[in-house]
Amino acid sequence: MDLRVAAVEPGDCLGCGANLPPDFGRVHGDEDDRAHRCPECDSWIRICEGSAAGKDVSTPDPQTSPSRNAGEPWNGGLSG
Repeated sequence: MDLRVAAVEPGDCLGCGANLPPDFGRVHGDEDDRAHRCPECDSWIRICEGSAAGKDVSTPDPQTSPSRNAGEPWNGGLSG
C-alpha cells in the first residue's frame, strides 16, 4: 500500500494544492517561484508578509486561530 501524496504540479500551492495564476509564485513565492500558501489556504495579510514564500509570519494563521475571523467559520480565505 503506497501512501505517498501525488507531486504538486508547477503553479500549484504547496499548502493546499490549488491551481494558481502563473505569476503568483513569481510575485509571492519562494526563490524557486513555488507558493507555500495561497488565498485558498491563507489570508492575504499573511501572504503579503511572506507566508507564500514559506516564511514564518507573526500574524496568526486563520486555519489554526478561528477567532481571527470574527468567530465565523474559515472559508478558505475567499471573500464574499
